Amino acid sequence: MTYNLTKWRHTISKRLQLRLKRFISLTVFLMMFLMITSSCMPAESIYIPGSYTNEAQGYYSTLIVKVTVDESRILDIEIISHEEPDILADIVFKRLPPMMKKKNSHEVDIISGASYTSKALIEAVGKALDQAKEAQ
Repeated sequence: MTYNLTKWRHTISKRLQLRLKRFISLTVFLMMFLMITSSCMPAESIYIPGSYTNEAQGYYSTLIVKVTVDESRILDIEIISHEEPDILADIVFKRLPPMMKKKNSHEVDIISGASYTSKALIEAVGKALDQAKEAQ
């Protein structure tokens, strides 16, 4: 009698495992389908495409940037002029623009030890992006 009960439990366990595998497979398929279809949708228009120049006051000088955008993302951030020390400029200007482009926003963390220069770059890019939004 014990043998049959163990076999019966084993059969139920196999059935549940099969159902669980089917459920997981279907769930993964649906998630992949939704991710693919949502990525195929056109991006929301946020900006008027073009290049926008703006400035902000750094610790040592006025920082001037040119931000190039398309309808939905930041394409390029170029530092036009500054007189910040090279040690600060090298760190800030190499790290922050790629972070902003990746995040598609000027709202990134400042770099410790170069906070004024970081804030100036963030502010100047933010103003340029505001211009791109207002141009609509």
